Amino acid sequence: MTKILIIIPARIGSKRLVQKNILPIKNIPMVILVAMEALKSKFKPDVYISSESIKIIKLCKKYNINFIKRPKRLSRDYIEKQEAIVHSYKKLKNKIKPSIVVSLQPNSPEFNFQDLDKAIIFFKKKAFPDKPIKEVITVNKNNLQNGAFRIMTPKTVCKKTLSTNVGIYKTNYIDIHDINDYKKAKKKIENN
Repeated sequence: MTKILIIIPARIGSKRLVQKNILPIKNIPMVILVAMEALKSKFKPDVYISSESIKIIKLCKKYNINFIKRPKRLSRDYIEKQEAIVHSYKKLKNKIKPSIVVSLQPNSPEFNFQDLDKAIIFFKKKAFPDKPIKEVITVNKNNLQNGAFRIMTPKTVCKKTLSTNVGIYKTNYIDIHDINDYKKAKKKIENN
């Protein structure tokens, strides 16, 4: 059976849109909404939110979502998201023993588990099936990486260099970075 670990890196210190990861969509904090959607996957993943924020950790407890406390040094503006993923993976790998690790972005509230499930099947069967180091990234309709999610083998997670075996999965989610993105995504989601 495929064991999947999903890590949602959610710091509180966004500068362009203050506390964007906990802004409400359908009256639920965005990061929690994304985590709840991930839990619907047919692969029954272990879902963890990685955060330095007491506020986000309290929300995880309220909604019964797993979390891992991230050191504040990994939550600064200049820190790459992947460093938080590596931290969480190293803390959880012996407990969960995943064969697939997914980095899931909290500011893509349109994310749906069906896309994730299809992308995992593509990752397992078609995206370099015999390679131990590989990943699948999401791209938008313009073929630009949108960062909604990234699927990796455990060996890929801690690599210091670029992957050479990369597949893509198309999603057309709004990537929220400012108030206009938020309003647009919220309206789109809440009107469906």
